[in-house]
Amino acid sequence: MQPNIDYAKADHLDSICKIWGLNRATLGLMPRDAFKDCIAKKWILVAESANQIVGYLQFRYTAKNQTLSIVHLCVDISSRGQRISDLLLDKLVDDFKFKARGIKLNCRSDYAQAISFWTRYNFQPKGKLPSRGNNPNVHLVVWWFNFGREDLFSIQKNDKIKAVLDFNIIAKLMDISVTDGVRDEIIQLQSDWLVSEVEYYQTSETTSEIFRDANTVRRDRSKSFLKDFPELNIDKPSIKLVEGELLGIFPGVSDNDRSDRRQVAEFILSGFPYFVTLDDGILKQSKEIFNTYQRKVVTPSTLISEIDLSINAEDYYPNKLSGNNFSLLKLRPDDREEIDNLFLNTGAGEKKSNFISTINDLVAKPTGCVQIVKEADKIVALFGYFEVDDTFIVPVIRTKQYSLRQTIFIQNINDLVKLAINKKKSFIVIDDRYLTSIEKEILVNSGFFYKDDAYIRGIKSGIYQIDELTAELNIISDKIPELKNLISAISGESNLEALELEKLLWPLKISDADIPCFIVPIKPHYAKELFDTKAAKAELFGVQPTLIWSKENVYYRNINPNVEKSPARILWYASSDVNSTRQKGIVCSSYLNEIVVGPAKEVFKKHEKFGVYSWKRDISKLVKEVATKPIKVLRFSDSESFPNVIPLAKVKQILVKYNESDNNFQSPLRIKSTTFMELYAMGNGF
Repeated sequence: MQPNIDYAKADHLDSICKIWGLNRATLGLMPRDAFKDCIAKKWILVAESANQIVGYLQFRYTAKNQTLSIVHLCVDISSRGQRISDLLLDKLVDDFKFKARGIKLNCRSDYAQAISFWTRYNFQPKGKLPSRGNNPNVHLVVWWFNFGREDLFSIQKNDKIKAVLDFNIIAKLMDISVTDGVRDEIIQLQSDWLVSEVEYYQTSETTSEIFRDANTVRRDRSKSFLKDFPELNIDKPSIKLVEGELLGIFPGVSDNDRSDRRQVAEFILSGFPYFVTLDDGILKQSKEIFNTYQRKVVTPSTLISEIDLSINAEDYYPNKLSGNNFSLLKLRPDDREEIDNLFLNTGAGEKKSNFISTINDLVAKPTGCVQIVKEADKIVALFGYFEVDDTFIVPVIRTKQYSLRQTIFIQNINDLVKLAINKKKSFIVIDDRYLTSIEKEILVNSGFFYKDDAYIRGIKSGIYQIDELTAELNIISDKIPELKNLISAISGESNLEALELEKLLWPLKISDADIPCFIVPIKPHYAKELFDTKAAKAELFGVQPTLIWSKENVYYRNINPNVEKSPARILWYASSDVNSTRQKGIVCSSYLNEIVVGPAKEVFKKHEKFGVYSWKRDISKLVKEVATKPIKVLRFSDSESFPNVIPLAKVKQILVKYNESDNNFQSPLRIKSTTFMELYAMGNGF
């Protein structure tokens, strides 16, 4: 009799763990809580025969790239040879073939029987990765089963999640044969299925710890082991500053306390999302670190459960957005039935009557508005808002579940923040009770704080000095007290806190913060496509649909002259172009988040999801058709398109006023903060 294939239930946990336990040498370690979590997410299929679980398929679904990843596929030895593995895979394919792009897995190259099965089922080898085993001749083969949908997200292009390892984790990984209570938790970090998902880094403090080891044999072995983990490259003065801040969280004076502060400081400055540790002292302060720096301190087990959220939260593909395809319209009566079907969250228990009431209330409010986003003629998103005093409230924001879901959500949040700025509000509140976990993560990453069952973000326009911030931001910090420590920590010597505050309360500018500033030339055509909405609308010959523009994007340049550094502020100078209405002047400001240099083709592939570029039309010409020639990518965000173009003659006057070098902007120019502020104010009409 054929076994029944269905999703695992809570009472199947013991049976699944038993099958895994008998095969753990092949499958690798997996904590019981991870199985439990996957059952809750419906990420385990089981085969049941005669009331016994005889096999299971554990998988993960990544919304970012709509990819299934197989973690375990295991059948009890007494039931093998009955095509149970095929049945489990058949069920997975049937359930996901219309919402996923395919199935990915890693399998060791010496597992001949498993490779025979994947080949027979029509999986295809797509690449190989190093295995963390002891045999250098064994590697991991990456297998792919395509569902036949457009492959926007090649498995070879996915960026790995970056995690920083505490020295105590690395020390235990070096001596994994030691038996103690945390061995299983540590060793799971080396699971083969994690290799394609996570890249681990060490802090420079790890190198110092090993240098202090008096045992020369062990020290040399440690140095060799560390080659598998790149070291963070953080400038030491910045580390010292953050160490000082951390004294309030880790006040101890022992060598261990100092080492902990230094490691956590490096982690914070790395910009990576996770610090993996088993140190109770650090773990106890994880909430404080997150509230202050928006960085997560996790255990190895927690990291595994966080991976999906972290990957999905980066689901942002602005090159798929086009002003020609997308439009923003007020909700019409004819659209009502369609939005109920598209956006009612019945799976989370939302009642249709409540959803309809929310929409009706918004339509009826004097300051209320409900808008829909259409791709071509299809509704893909909806949001509604109203105003109360100094607050812009969004009680509903929904997006159709498809490949651009997170991208459009990010764009809508960005546009709503800009709308709140235009209406001169101090706060924007997202009060939709049916946000997904990924959307909540996006809001936190966009400067929102969770308060009273809603997400609130402060907004502040204008230019202020450091000593004015406490008074000017008093109303905002009273509602968002997490900002108070950040505000009080800002000084003229460090740009870290000031830059963070400017982004959290964008478009705030702090005039005397030591943040590098540049004027960067750009062709008006690219300016229009990337960020200059004023130019784009001016060239539509009277037809002015509301366009969707990217929060983050990239711009390609030659590597020389090598002037720019990040993070920084940018003023964009649009060069001469007779076909542009906004040219030969400064048109916009942005934040420079990252500078990437590398072989042109390789760098372009990595950043292809951003921007409006094609290899043939744009990048190949820039490098004179030499694919391996180095090229520079400026990754920038939070752009403000100026209502007033600052003409070249006026820019030159300001440069003279502040004793800057004269320039015609054939290449980037570093300028003083005072110069930036006057030009920024001029562009905005302050």
